Amino acid sequence: MNQAGLVEKFTDSIVWLFFPIFFLAHGLSLAAAGSLIAIYGVTWGAGQLITGPLSDKIGRKPLIVEGMWLCGAGVLAVHFTDSVVVWSIELALIGFSMAMLYPTLGAAVADLTVPSERASVLGVYRFWRDLGYAVGGLLLGLAAQMSGHLSLPFWLVAIAMFLSGVYLWLKLTPQQVLTPNT
Repeated sequence: MNQAGLVEKFTDSIVWLFFPIFFLAHGLSLAAAGSLIAIYGVTWGAGQLITGPLSDKIGRKPLIVEGMWLCGAGVLAVHFTDSVVVWSIELALIGFSMAMLYPTLGAAVADLTVPSERASVLGVYRFWRDLGYAVGGLLLGLAAQMSGHLSLPFWLVAIAMFLSGVYLWLKLTPQQVLTPNT
């Protein structure tokens, strides 16, 4: 789960650091770029009101794995489109995908940990997850600098999210994260 938390934050790194540059390079004003990115944040925040309780009903694994894949697909789709309307839809998709991941990963970590170790294990998970901001920002910045354009960071995030989702799909058995502990 720690790797998933770390990789999940690559999406935040690209949204907060590279999307503004990408949108400005496509001729949008700073206000328009900020409005698009706000769609991501609002959808992510509001979406958790749905996905948190949903993960209690259907289990953690489907939301985590599918959230990773949808998020990566959404990030890559932004790179290939050139329309404010389509970008709005894609940012909403990325936001909802993050809503599938954010509360569910932490809940899955708690589900898979004995209560006496839960606080320590969640602390370790949060460390790795939050480290993803720095690792993502550095990795994506280096990729953009070395390649000389913004394409590579989009691909790196999409591939990392996809591979992380595959890893979790293979690693987590339905019995581990099908229904939460009570």
